[in-house]
This record gives sequence, structure tokens and C-alpha cells, in this order.
Amino acid sequence: LRTGQERKDVPFGTHVSCTIEMLDINRRYNVAVIDEIQMIGDPNRGHSWTRALLGLQADEIHICGSLEAEDVIRKVLKDTEDELEIQTYERMSALRILDEPLGSYENVRPGDCVVAF
Repeated sequence: LRTGQERKDVPFGTHVSCTIEMLDINRRYNVAVIDEIQMIGDPNRGHSWTRALLGLQADEIHICGSLEAEDVIRKVLKDTEDELEIQTYERMSALRILDEPLGSYENVRPGDCVVAF
């Protein structure tokens, strides 16, 4: 785990999770995931997604985010000769925000997904 505030390296760890700004583009990866790609259009942080998109050294890169970013992604990748395949997924259930906090992880039920910041 690598963020601007924190770094937790696990001895012999095989996976890295980091904020886009903490991405090490000098390291080679088998598979990489760039999440929240629509942030490429953000005037303050968008350059970090562009840096990742163009500088990431990986055999396979999964780009996740809003389809609204597709035109920008295509323009950025136009001259790279990289292959781009768009895969869309249907949300199978509605997102629901709880009115009350869970109180404890013991209250998480099978099929639940906890998203926290």
C-alpha cells in the first residue's frame, strides 16, 4: 500500500496498491489496473492519470472508470500503437447508501461490498 501519507510494504509481497500519484512507472508489472480514469480530465490531478496511461510498463493494463473518458483515452493513446479494447459491464444490482452506519464489520453480510474512504 502506497499513498501520499502512508507506505506499507509486505516482505515478499506480490501485489502493489497505490494512489495514482505514487505509481512507480520505472517498475515492470504483469497486470496493472488504473481506476477512476475519468479523473484524467481533472485540472489538478489529471496529469497523474495521463502519466500512468502513457508510462505504465505492464503486459496488460485494465482501465476502469466512466465511459465519458473514452474519447480522451483514445486521443492520448492514438500515437502509441497500443491496442485498446472497451469492455462494458452491466450493474447487476443498485448501489444503496445506508441510512445508518454498519457499526461493525460483523454486520457485513454475504454479497455486501464495503466502500470506505
